[in-house]
Amino acid sequence: MIETNSKTRLGFIFVLYQTPRNEIKRLKKEIEILADGYDFRCYFISNEEANLGFGNGVNRGIAKALDDDCQTIIIGNPDISLKNLNHQEILKGSRFFDIWGLAMRQGEKIYYGGQLDRWRLSGGLITQKPKKRFVEVDFVSGSFMIIKRSVIEKIGGFDEKYFLYYEDVDFCYRAKKAGFKIGIDSYLTYDHFEQSKETNPQKDWYLLRNRFIFFWKYSTLMQKLREVIRLPKTIFEELKKRIFYVNFFAQSLFSVLNRILAFAHFVFLINLFPPNEYGIYSLAWAHLSLFLPLIDFGSTNYGIIDLPKQTLLKFSHILSFRLFLSAIALLMSLISLMVFPYSATIKLAVLLISVVFFHTGLFGSLVIKLTNLNRAYLSSIMSFFFQLFLTASMILFGFLTGEIFSVFLAIFIGYLAFSAILVLCLSRVENNLRIDLLALDKFLSIAKSGYLYLLISLFARWYSRTDFFLLNFFNGEEAVGIYSSAYKFLEALMFLVTSYNLSSLPIFVSFFKNSKFDWLRLKIKKDFLFLAIVGFLISFGFYFFSDLLLRFIFQNDYLQAIPVIRVIIFALPLILLTSIFFNFFYTIGKAWLVLSLMVFQLFFNFILNWLLIPKYSYIASAYVSVIAEGINLLVCLFLYRKMMNKLTNQKQ
Repeated sequence: MIETNSKTRLGFIFVLYQTPRNEIKRLKKEIEILADGYDFRCYFISNEEANLGFGNGVNRGIAKALDDDCQTIIIGNPDISLKNLNHQEILKGSRFFDIWGLAMRQGEKIYYGGQLDRWRLSGGLITQKPKKRFVEVDFVSGSFMIIKRSVIEKIGGFDEKYFLYYEDVDFCYRAKKAGFKIGIDSYLTYDHFEQSKETNPQKDWYLLRNRFIFFWKYSTLMQKLREVIRLPKTIFEELKKRIFYVNFFAQSLFSVLNRILAFAHFVFLINLFPPNEYGIYSLAWAHLSLFLPLIDFGSTNYGIIDLPKQTLLKFSHILSFRLFLSAIALLMSLISLMVFPYSATIKLAVLLISVVFFHTGLFGSLVIKLTNLNRAYLSSIMSFFFQLFLTASMILFGFLTGEIFSVFLAIFIGYLAFSAILVLCLSRVENNLRIDLLALDKFLSIAKSGYLYLLISLFARWYSRTDFFLLNFFNGEEAVGIYSSAYKFLEALMFLVTSYNLSSLPIFVSFFKNSKFDWLRLKIKKDFLFLAIVGFLISFGFYFFSDLLLRFIFQNDYLQAIPVIRVIIFALPLILLTSIFFNFFYTIGKAWLVLSLMVFQLFFNFILNWLLIPKYSYIASAYVSVIAEGINLLVCLFLYRKMMNKLTNQKQ
C-alpha cells in the first residue's frame, strides 16, 4: 500500500487564462478517470478578470483546497494531457518525496524534472533519462506538480511577484531548504502542449526577468559578483535566444555600414558632378526601378511564408524562377528605352547597369534561403563588403576620369563580379542546386501565389518614383538632381524597413499559423512603440540639425535640397509603422488590401504632383510624399483593428 489511500482527499488546481471551454471539459474528464475511486476536489481558477499571475491563481486554489481538507494537492496547467495515467501510479512518488512530478513530453523532447546551475541559479530542464524510476531533482515543472499538505503548511504558497515562470523553481527551492524532498517519477509521462520552439514575446521577457529575481533573492555575495563580471556574456546569450532582435539589429548594423558607404559615393557624386549630371545618374536608376520588382514576383514572401510548407516545390525552383524573370525584366527595360524620351547618355547608362537585373535575381534568392535558416543578417554582411568594393571602384573611376560615364562602368564591373560570387554562395547553402529556366509549370505555381506581391511591388515602386519623372517632365534634369539628392537620405534609411520585415514576418507567420492571436497582437503593439520611437527620433534629428550639418555636404546649387530633406524625412516613421500592418495583412492572407493602398497612392501622388510641381517644384513632391504615407498609416490602423477583432472573435 502507498501512503495516500482512498480516504485521502486530492485537490486538483488549474489556473485558466483564455482557456477554451472544450479544453476545460477535456481536463474534467481526464481528472475523473485519473482519480477514479478517490475522494477529490477540482478547482479551476480563472485569471480572466484580474490577471495577477500564475502564482496568485495557484495560491487561491491552494486556499480552497486547504479549506476542503485536501491532503495531497496537484497543480497543473490547462495545456496538459493526463491520459493513460492512474492515481495509484502517480501517487507512488509519495513514498520518496514531498514534492514530485512526472516525465514531461513537450514537442519532440521528454524532460525529467529540473536542475539548478550552482553558480548562476538558473533553472534548466533535464533531458537525460534517469536509470532509476524515482530520482531527486532540484525542482519540478509547475505544469504538473504534486505537493503534500505538510509542505504548504510549513513554507506557504507560491511567491506571487514572479507573475509567470520561475515560481515553481522558487517554491521547490524553499521547500528543499526547509528539509523536504523533491523528485521525479521517470516511468510516468504526461503531455505538455506548449511548443518550446515558438517565440512567445511574453515568455522570453518573464524568463529573463524572473531568473534575475530568483538569483538576487537567493545568491551569495560571490555569486552576485561573478554574475556582474559575466554580464556582457549574459547579454550576448540572451540576444542569441531572441532571433528577431539578432536579425533586426545585426541587419540594421551592417545596413547602416552599407548606407554609410552608399552615402560616401553619393557625396562624392554631388561634389564632382553638377546637378544635371547627377540627375542623369538618378534617372538611370529610376528607369531600372520600374522593372526590378518584376524579378521578385512575390517570390520573397512566397519563399518565407509558403515554401517551408511545400513538398513539390523547392528552393531551386524559386531561384530558376527569379533568373527567368531577370531576363524578362531586362528585355522590357531595353524595349522601353526605345519609347521613353531619354537623352543618349541616359540610354547608354541604363544599358551598362542592366547587369543589376541578374544580380537582383541571385541576391534575392540568397536572402530567402538565409531567412529560412534564421540567418538573414548574413545577407547584410555580404552586401556590406560588396558596397565597400563598389564604392571604392566608383570613386576611383570617377576621380581619375571626371566623367559620369566612368561611374556607370564601375557599377557594371562591380555587379558582374558580385553576381559570380553569389552563384558560388548559393551552391554552398543549397544541396543539389539546379537551375532550370524551362520549368514553366513550377514557375506558374509560384506566380499564382505571388502575383499580388508583384503588383504591390510594382505599384509601390511606381508611386514612389512618380515625382522623379514628373519633375523631369516639368522642370528638367537639374530639378531631379536636387530632389533626388534630398530623397537619398530617406532612401538610405529604408534599410530599417527591410530589416524589420525580414526579422518580423517569420514570427508573424508562426503566431498566426498556431492561432496565437494574443501574442500577435502584443508583438504588433511592441513593434509599433519601438519603430515609432526609432523613426521619429531620426526625423526630428534631421529636422533640427540638418541645416547645421548638411551644409558641410551640400555645396552651391545643392543647398536647395536641405529644405526638402527637412520635410520628406518625416515619411520615414510613417513608412516604418505602416510596414507593421502590411506584414499583418500578408500574414492573414489579405495582400489585396496592400495592393489597393498602393494603387490609390499611385493615383494620389500622380494627381497632386501634376497639379503642384509646376508651381512649387520639388518642395511640393516632398509634402505630397509625407501626406500620402500619413493616409496609408491611418487606413492601415483602421483595417488592422477590424481584422484583428474578427480573428479574435472567430477563435472564441
